[in-house]
Amino acid sequence: MIFDSLGASLIYGLIRRGKISGIAEIDIKKPIFFILGFALEFGVLNLTDRFPIIMTYRAYIHFLDYLMLFFGLWYNRHNKYMMIITVGIILNFIVIFANGGRMPVSLNALKEAGLNNLIPTLQKNIVPTHQAMTSATRLKFLADVLVLPKPYPLPKTFSIGDLFIASGIFLMVTNAMVKGVKRVHS
Repeated sequence: MIFDSLGASLIYGLIRRGKISGIAEIDIKKPIFFILGFALEFGVLNLTDRFPIIMTYRAYIHFLDYLMLFFGLWYNRHNKYMMIITVGIILNFIVIFANGGRMPVSLNALKEAGLNNLIPTLQKNIVPTHQAMTSATRLKFLADVLVLPKPYPLPKTFSIGDLFIASGIFLMVTNAMVKGVKRVHS
């Protein structure tokens, strides 16, 4: 949802006559923590086939990923939009670690989104960051149970936490784009 939110915010910012250059004015302290967090997540998602040991330590790696994000959010607590993002990350963290280190995904939500092709992989329990929701899943309402179906071009399932994260990103980027225009005209 991060890329969807970024794309939507750019489009909306331009509709509001904002300037993309305004994004450069977003004050992000210690971006290395966000970069490390995303790099860990990317590594877990894309290197598991080459390094099967990742599956053994996935919960620890995922925890380290979130630790990096929490450090980055702490250093950026001055930004009201980062606080919205923080709520989302905390909600995702809670449900992920209440369920052994992976985000539960509703198989019914996947079907509703038309993502039936993802179900067998989740049922085989081989996805390092996600797992099929079962009757034993804790805090189901915080899991990937929401659906963005077709005609949306990139149908998906997502969580309440993802919604907060996407909203915070959307508001931060559009505000920066529009604010940049106001600074130029002042």
